Amino acid sequence: MKKTVYMFIAVLIIGSGLVDWQKVSAESASQKIDELEEKQNELDDKKNNLNSKKNNTEEKIEDNLNKQESVGNDIDAINQQLSETRNKIKSKESEITATNNEIKDLEKQIKEINQKIDQLKEEIKAMRERIKEREKMLKDRLRAIQSNGGNMKYMEVILGSRNFGDFISRTSAVNTIMDQDKNIMEEHMAEKKLMEEKKVEVEQKKDEIEQKKAEVEEKKASLVNQKSELESLKSTLDDQAAEKEKLMAELEEEHNHLEEYKMSLAEQKQVLNDQAAVIEKAKKSALAQLAKEKNKNSSSSGASLSAGGSGIFSWPSQGRLSSTYGSRSLGYHYGLDIAASTGTTIITAAAGVVTRSAYSTSYGNVVYVYHPQYNKSTVYAHMSSRSVGYGQNVSAGQKLGEIGNTGRSYGAHLHFEVHNGEWSQHGGINPMPFLK
Repeated sequence: MKKTVYMFIAVLIIGSGLVDWQKVSAESASQKIDELEEKQNELDDKKNNLNSKKNNTEEKIEDNLNKQESVGNDIDAINQQLSETRNKIKSKESEITATNNEIKDLEKQIKEINQKIDQLKEEIKAMRERIKEREKMLKDRLRAIQSNGGNMKYMEVILGSRNFGDFISRTSAVNTIMDQDKNIMEEHMAEKKLMEEKKVEVEQKKDEIEQKKAEVEEKKASLVNQKSELESLKSTLDDQAAEKEKLMAELEEEHNHLEEYKMSLAEQKQVLNDQAAVIEKAKKSALAQLAKEKNKNSSSSGASLSAGGSGIFSWPSQGRLSSTYGSRSLGYHYGLDIAASTGTTIITAAAGVVTRSAYSTSYGNVVYVYHPQYNKSTVYAHMSSRSVGYGQNVSAGQKLGEIGNTGRSYGAHLHFEVHNGEWSQHGGINPMPFLK
């Protein structure tokens, strides 16, 4: 049956009569000193190992921070590209809107021109009727002139005047008729020319508008393609940004884990320092006892200490067993959880010595107790308050503190652990077999 150093810590420190050192022989005391020194060397090795782990962790944290900075710069660059892309898309959308307005304006113009064409067609139709009637009238007049010898008819009208006044009147009438004939001819020719010009103009405008409309449609199609390309680019950049953000989140998670690990190492180191201090105190007491025993020529048998067994610990608190020991989806649970209202009393599961009473980032208010008679350590975590201090001897059932919700805890409860020998991280064993 293994006897570790903490058996002798309690033997030398606890004044509650667990072991009577007056009965320990000089030979036994010398052996215990050797064991204490061996345990102290083991603790020194553990502290050195923790220091090495801490330095390695700090290097990892520094490397992680450098990676985060690099990724952050990449994300900034991508965000800048995203901003530029969005501005380009906005500009293209404005161009598309302007083009659509152009198309609408051109379609309006085409509609107006078509209406104008319809109007011109009606005018042309009317002009053709007038031209046709005028041509008929002119042909009749030409035939009449030709049948009467050209201008002789006009001469007969003039020469048939009865007097001078009648002569003047007839001459004026003939001139008026001749002027009208001339005006009719000029108007006829001008109207025919105007009609042809308008027909040509309308056709030209129709061709011009159709050409412009085709150009605008082509431009619109081009802009739509550009917008599609920009949207695709934006989607790609968004995916890249999401990937970078994911990477950043992973790096931050790793950083948080490393920081937590670093804190845990620091806490472990403090626990080991506390235990080492208790061992050093025990060793000094053992040396003093050995010197005292050397002055005597008597001997006595060494104390026999139990290494533990079934039902050696009392339940540390009233409440409901909310979580048992074992594997969980988010990790391993190294103890029991007893849920109860804040302020419920927590007692020590057995007599022992307090090897740590402090606030932990993970355990919150926590007390560690070593039980030399069983070579076991118990842990009481997440307390709202602590009632005992480091190095204090405690009896079975003595109040250690009250249930709370401190540290990394979700709801008021007591987290209770049992360890073989001294406490070590992830060294907790199932408490159930040891509870009464």
